[in-house]
Amino acid sequence: MRLINNKPSPFGRKVMIALKEKDIPFEIEWDIPWHKDTTVDHYNPLEQLPILVTEGGEIVYESSYILDWLEHHYPDPSLIPETPDERLKMKLFQVLGVGVMDAIVRINFELARPQECQSNEWMQRQKRKIAGGLGEISRIIGNEEFAVGGQLTLADLEIGSVLGHLDFLAESIPALTELFVRDIQWRNRHPNLGRYIDNLEQRASFKEAAPQMVEIDFQSVIH
Repeated sequence: MRLINNKPSPFGRKVMIALKEKDIPFEIEWDIPWHKDTTVDHYNPLEQLPILVTEGGEIVYESSYILDWLEHHYPDPSLIPETPDERLKMKLFQVLGVGVMDAIVRINFELARPQECQSNEWMQRQKRKIAGGLGEISRIIGNEEFAVGGQLTLADLEIGSVLGHLDFLAESIPALTELFVRDIQWRNRHPNLGRYIDNLEQRASFKEAAPQMVEIDFQSVIH
């Protein structure tokens, strides 16, 4: 099995974590989908990562769908909660996690534009989405060790990858350090989420799938 991924991507990270939690052997191929030498368009009509190429040649894309695909084909150990209500709750965490991450991505690319072209109204809207999404995640999780059902599920992969990415961006991108430390202040406002992600980051699967920084040619994207 081959995973085509981008090193800093939280979307790809959650797939890597699932593969490691299920002890599924895989090779990894790094790609930057915005660069001219990308191969993403050969596999995914949406030109997004991550992409899973199976041993039989099947191509599976979109991170949350890949998680569902893995769960269907490799159900042991299960990362799906037991009851219907818990499974719905897991899906809600997925919606919140993807929504927060999409807003972060939009801010990142807006900051890459010349300052005179940046929209403050657009930035403020994305900040509200991040703050609102994190607040709701914090409210639902409370002081639980895991998001749903008292054990690791896909909900933890979804939310954990996003929270881990907040720390990664704050450490790696100065412009976003100011955003997360001064404006969002998610660890100060939601200490329960800090404890939650710090606990998850101790798992071997999370450590082995830690994000890495790459040089992205933003100018080729925004022009």
